[in-house]
Amino acid sequence: MKFPHTLGIIGGMGPLATADFLHRLVSMTPGEKDQDHPRILVDSNPEIPDRTLAILGKGPSPVPAILETAGNLMCAGADLLAMPCVTAHHYHEEIQAALAVPVIHMIQEVAGRYEDDFLGRRAGLLATDGTLEAKIFQIHLPSDRILTPDDATQRDLVMKALYGKTSVKGGETMQAKCLLLQAAGRLIREGAEILVAGCTEVSFLLDPGDLDVPLLDTVEVLCRACLDRLTR
Repeated sequence: MKFPHTLGIIGGMGPLATADFLHRLVSMTPGEKDQDHPRILVDSNPEIPDRTLAILGKGPSPVPAILETAGNLMCAGADLLAMPCVTAHHYHEEIQAALAVPVIHMIQEVAGRYEDDFLGRRAGLLATDGTLEAKIFQIHLPSDRILTPDDATQRDLVMKALYGKTSVKGGETMQAKCLLLQAAGRLIREGAEILVAGCTEVSFLLDPGDLDVPLLDTVEVLCRACLDRLTR
């Protein structure tokens, strides 16, 4: 298969999520030899300011650094961009307006998958504080079908799995996964019929077989959207 476009990955949000996205994208690409794969450029820039802190008013906007990273990729030849970071999509409209090439909107793609495969089901959302505060998923999915963790679960389980010493960002993947599974279990007991991996690092930690309900995996959805757009 020939791919007419070059994909640029605006990465580093975080580095592990970027590496996981690239690995999955390559694994999902149909082909029998190296030349059957698309050209992919990656700028994993961990200096991009934290998106959750920015949304909560506790840190600078990540947009200038994201645009600089996108510019690097475009200068190197990328004519299609992807951001494997859910929280960064709060700024998608601002980012897209400043760029001459398309940036795939992960959350819109997830909404399309929900409509195709899970319409009407109650969705338990595991995401960062920033994503919850900005209501990123509620804007694109039926808000009355989304369940979010209570404050204690979000603080003591979800955020501890994503930030700090016990987190995937801190290298504690097994402990972080245990925390997320506890949070997922609580959402399922509250009525969630599917779980949404509302953070790329949640996608890294959880597998469909870990749960008693289907997992709507945002990274898988973004990979499929990239492969579709790369062939057009």
